[in-house]
This record gives sequence, C-alpha cells and structure tokens, in this order.
Amino acid sequence: MQLMKKARESASFDSFELTGLMHGGRREDVVTQRRAAFERVEKVVGTRDISKLPRCYANLSREDQYEEGLRWGKAAFEDGIKYQHDFFASTTPRYALANSNPFGMNAIMVEPTIEFMASDDEQKAKWLPLTKSGKIVGAYVQTELGHGTFVRGIETSATWDATSDEFIIHSPTISSTKFWPGALGFSCTHIVLVARLLLGSVDHGPHFFIVQVRSLEEGKPIPGIKLGDIGMKMSYNGTCNGFASFDKVRIPRTNMLMGHAKVHRNGNYERTGRPELAYSTLLLVRGIIVRGMVPNVATIMNTDYPLAVGFQLAQSVTIATRYSTVREQGLGPNSLGRTEVAIMSYASQHFRILTLIAKSYAIVFASKAWDRDYEKLREEQDTGDHASLPYFHALTAGLKAWSTQTAADGAEDARKCCGGQGYLMISGLPEIVASVTATATFEGENYVLWQQVGRYLFKCLDHLKQDKPIDSRLAYLATAYQESLDSTIGEFDATASASCSAFGSDFLQRGAQLSIYRHRTTRLTLSVYEKLRSSTKTPIEAWNEHMMSIISAARAHTEYIAVIFFTERVKDLPASTSSALRAVLTRLCSLFALSNIINPQSIDAISFVEDGYFSLAQLDTIRSLVDDLLEQLLPDAVALTDAWDFTDASLCSALGMYDGNVYENLMRWINQLPINKRAWEESEGVYQPGWKKWVEPLLQAKL
Repeated sequence: MQLMKKARESASFDSFELTGLMHGGRREDVVTQRRAAFERVEKVVGTRDISKLPRCYANLSREDQYEEGLRWGKAAFEDGIKYQHDFFASTTPRYALANSNPFGMNAIMVEPTIEFMASDDEQKAKWLPLTKSGKIVGAYVQTELGHGTFVRGIETSATWDATSDEFIIHSPTISSTKFWPGALGFSCTHIVLVARLLLGSVDHGPHFFIVQVRSLEEGKPIPGIKLGDIGMKMSYNGTCNGFASFDKVRIPRTNMLMGHAKVHRNGNYERTGRPELAYSTLLLVRGIIVRGMVPNVATIMNTDYPLAVGFQLAQSVTIATRYSTVREQGLGPNSLGRTEVAIMSYASQHFRILTLIAKSYAIVFASKAWDRDYEKLREEQDTGDHASLPYFHALTAGLKAWSTQTAADGAEDARKCCGGQGYLMISGLPEIVASVTATATFEGENYVLWQQVGRYLFKCLDHLKQDKPIDSRLAYLATAYQESLDSTIGEFDATASASCSAFGSDFLQRGAQLSIYRHRTTRLTLSVYEKLRSSTKTPIEAWNEHMMSIISAARAHTEYIAVIFFTERVKDLPASTSSALRAVLTRLCSLFALSNIINPQSIDAISFVEDGYFSLAQLDTIRSLVDDLLEQLLPDAVALTDAWDFTDASLCSALGMYDGNVYENLMRWINQLPINKRAWEESEGVYQPGWKKWVEPLLQAKL
C-alpha cells in the first residue's frame, strides 16, 4: 500500500540498526539467527502463510486451545535444543516458552530454582540435565487456593518420617490446594513444590521440594495426587494452569533442595546459607517478567532481549501504528484537503501512539539496567556479600509493578486507537490486552509490590536518622536528609517546596528531567514518611490509612528510576551508533520523560504540580516541547515499530501486517471464518442451524 511505503521512506534512521541494538547488540548475525528460528517454527506450526486464517480464530474449544499450546511449545522447545538458542525463552505469549504453553516452566522457573536452591553436586547433576533436555516437564508450584502473595501462609506440608527417611507431602485443607501454576493440569511430570518443612514439632516454614506427579510412561498421576485444569481464563489458554492436592504422598528426603538448608539422615536441620537467598527465585521470575529472557543462571548475563511485557506493549502499538498509517478518515486537521487523510495525522492519535512507543522502549532499556544490577548482585552473593539484596528486591518489585501496569494500560489504549476494528479478535489486540493484563497480578500483585517498595524507602530513611549508611543508588534520599538537617535541625522537612529552575530548551536536557522526577519522589516519600511517624494510630492502622500515599511515593520512585535508566542507555549508546539513530532515541527519551508530566492519562500526574514546583509558563513550555517532539518523531513512527522485527505470524493481526493492506487482509480472514464458510459452502449464504431453529420460526410465528 502506498501510504505504508511512503511512511517507511520518510524515516530519518535505519530501523535495522535499531533491531540489531535491541536483539543482538551490534551483532547482525544474532538478528539473522533469530529470524531463521522464527521462520522454522512458523513453518512447523503452519502459520508462515499469513493469507490463511490462523487456527486460533477458528472456534477452538478449551481442549483445542490446550493442544495448540502443546503444538507451539513443542516446536519452539525442540528448535531451541536443536539449534542451541533461547530466542523463544520469553518474547510474546504466542512464541514464549513461558506461561503461554506447557513447556515453558522448565526454563523460566524450574531450572533457576534448582540452580539457586539445590546443592551443587548431586542435585544439580541429577535434575538440570533432565529439565534442559526435556526428559521431564516441570512446573513451579507455590500458589494455593487460599494463599498467594503471603508465602508464609502456605499450608501444604512436608513432614519428615524418620523411620523411612522420607517426607510426607500433604494438603491438610481445601484452601491448601495448589492452584494456578502453569503446566500443572495435564502436562508436567515433576514439580518444584513449595511446602512447609515440619520436623517433629518444629515448623521451619516454606522450603523447596522436587516431586514427581505423573508417570513418565503413561502420564497417570502418582497415587495420592489429584491433578486437573482450572478452566478457561482471559488469556494464556494454551497452557494448562492447574490444581493439585496431596494425600500423604511420600518422597525421598534427598528430594528436598538443600543448597541453603539441609535435613540430615538423623533429622537434624542445618541452615547452610542466608534465609534471604530463598527470595532469589522469586526475584528472578519478577525480573524475567520485566526483562523477558531465559533465566539460565550460567548464561543469564550474556543475552540481551527485550522485556516480555515490553514486547507485548510493542506488539499492540505496532499494530496500532500500522493501522493508523493506512486508515484514512476525515479531511485532515485543517479541513482543506479534498481527500481523506490517515488518522495518524491527527494530534490525538499520534500523541497516544508515539508516547506508547516511548514507553515500550523505556521498559526495554529498564531491562538492560536490571541485567546490570542483577549481575552485580550475583557477583556479590558469590562472595558472601548480600548487602544489595534489599535494594534489588525493591528495584525488582517496583519495575515489575510499573512495567506491567504501563504495558497493560498501553496495550488497551493501542486497541482503542484502532477504533471498532480493534475490538475484533482477528485484530490480534484483544488477546494481547488480555495476556498482558495478567502480568499485573501473577508473581506479585502490583499494589502489594508498591507497598514493598515503600517499606524499603522508609527503612532507608530510618537508617539515615540513625546515622547508618544506605545503598549508594538511593543517594537522592541521603541528599534530602542532609538538606533537612541543615534547615530544620534534625527533622525531615516534608513540606518545604522548591521551584523548578529550568526554562525553554533546558527541559530537553537529562539533568533537568532527572531533577523534576527526583523532586517529586523526594517530596512524596518524605511527606508520607512523616505522616506515618507522627500518627497516633498503631503502625498497621497508620499504614492502611496512608496506603494510597505510600503507593504514590513508591510509583514516583520507580518512575524516577525508569527515567534514569532510559537516559543512561541513550547517553551510553555504543560509539558506532549512527547520529541519526542517536538523535531519534534522544527525542524518544525526552518524550517519555516530559509527556508523563502533561499526559491526561498519566497516573498521578497531579503529583508533579500540586506543590507549585512548576509555573504555568513552565508547563506551557513543556507542552510546546512535547508537541515539537511529536512532530519530529512522527515520520519515524513506523520505523520505530518495524525495529522490533515482529513477523506477521507473531502479530497474528489482520490490521497490523507489514504490507499495510489492511482491508484486503481483513476480508480475506473474515471470509475464512468457520461460520461464514459453512453458510456459503452448504446453503448459499444461510447459516442453517440458526435460521431453521430460531429466525424462521420467529418470522412465521403469530405474535
């Protein structure tokens, strides 16, 4: 289509250069290998021919959807083993070896748990080769019907039997039924189980155990274990999220993962590592949601993929960008034309789409920084230094909450940008929206995670008051504390207001942008901290009373971190980066930082202005600069989304195909819908079951 061709020709940079930067650093061979892997898998599952209606839009039952997940998962898993790559470790739900199909839990949760929690010798040597080669199919089983985020409340028990040298796994109540784990229903053969360790009368709390749940020969559940599927969900129906209950099931004592705690043959309990290390798996999984890559500890720092939720947001905005580029409606903003214009030319449309593009890249660049900090944490822990773990816990919790909510809200807005067509299932957008929405809940509900960030910030302030050091990456709090000492004789001054000193083009500078976000998070954090300290209520009551202010402070802190990460990434681009790409990413970074301040849809945007930090003139300047950035970036919108390198099959969208022939593609798929084919092939356009049973009797009835 000419409009799409023209849009691509108007780009100011080479989109392939950006593709290489995101998927393979500067290594073009990685991009080539990745494309080849997608092509192979798409041929195996039969989606390479995008003229054919995808099977997912062909009236699939619950059973059909599960089998589709098995088909996709097996093809991707086997391709990774055969060609020695991890491109499908976590990309989008259609291609991810994650919770979207039954084979993903081996890589995303089972293997890292074994890596972190198993003993170095026998346990890792026994289990890891089996999971990596697909000889067993694993699931990570923690969540219970009555217990989710509150891990300490888990009821499933593992009681040591001294006579047989075994653990007895038992579900004592209906609420202790394991509920939700991916692949648990009908696919997994083994699970990593989180259960309470009971030694005599002593409850040692949750520990990790490997339990075989199905026969490797026939697939039947092990006696004493009841397994099943939990039914249709909003999305992720390609996997069998399931339930499990245990009736005094026995496993060998050596099936307890004993890397950090051991139970000896005589029943003695020995803690061999710090209790905090039990958080490592949970932190890693949250980070994977944020960073979207294979969690193989041995290679985790040597790969660099976009985030899972960043991918999902990028998919939705790619579809919306392409559709908006070719969808013509109205005579244009000035009403002077004689032909209709693309809806992308309207400010309300390109404001929404370009800011969503900026957010998707912000999530990606946050993942790069997460990689760096995670690597540093692991190096420190290898030497016995765990001081950074609280910081990293708060960082991961905040990034998980921020990125998943940003992606979920953004995907829905991208759907709305496509008007009524975006409501069609064959647009691909409803499924993306439904799948990314789930990420705001699993592995830590976001509003709970925001509170964990808040607790960490307040603990840092407590340390400052006690003259204790805090993590250097929280230097802004230390600076605020010192300034408070200078002005208020030892007490935090949460009400003191400052004025923004930036004017004009100053707002495009990294320093000014960071100063704005730093001021907001400092003010909100100190304010709610003082309210908690001065409250006459119990700590729990005070926390509940000020919970929404705590969440606002935590979100502001995380958005400040996101701006730091985005600006750092742009500042530290490889020296070989072209000036054209550098300029585009610099503009995109500024758009992200400034549009959040004045975007009507920004969460808690009022906190930027409620203390009078900005003058009206400064806010008008920011709006004007955002308009300029939008005008400069508009010709690059298609190229910025092309750079994600999505195949048409992976988008699975009649609206978002690379060629831009939206109406032809839409009607080609519409005509292949089973209900339409049946009507035209059997009865010249009449859907007989509906007509004969319902419509015709109504027409002939005497009412």
